[in-house]
Amino acid sequence: MNKQLAKTAWKPGQSGNPLGRPQGARAKFSEKACADALADWTSNGAATLERVRATDPSTYLRVLFSIIPKDIAVSIENRTGPMDSAEMQMMRRLVGLIQATANAVDPEIVFGWIEEDLRARVAKRIDS
Repeated sequence: MNKQLAKTAWKPGQSGNPLGRPQGARAKFSEKACADALADWTSNGAATLERVRATDPSTYLRVLFSIIPKDIAVSIENRTGPMDSAEMQMMRRLVGLIQATANAVDPEIVFGWIEEDLRARVAKRIDS
């Protein structure tokens, strides 16, 4: 029985459906569809976005979030408030300093030192 399964009517490299889809036809279709979509988007994209935003905000947001790369979406979701690039640089520097001491000192202790030092440096003296 296994010998019968090994025998085929087709020789290596010969198609079992010679009238089937030509090689590369799927790629040509995809390229044409993308080119057509780009042409339509170039002509109508901004107007369509504006109309969908005004008439169907949930679809508008769903489409926008579907085209955002996942790593960007994750960073947006994890943020609790707006930070500009200068704030992000300060945070990276602070995290770097804390990580540099992480092997020797608990990061919570380092946070305490930073907080205590900052409060002492900016405290206003009250004369009684």
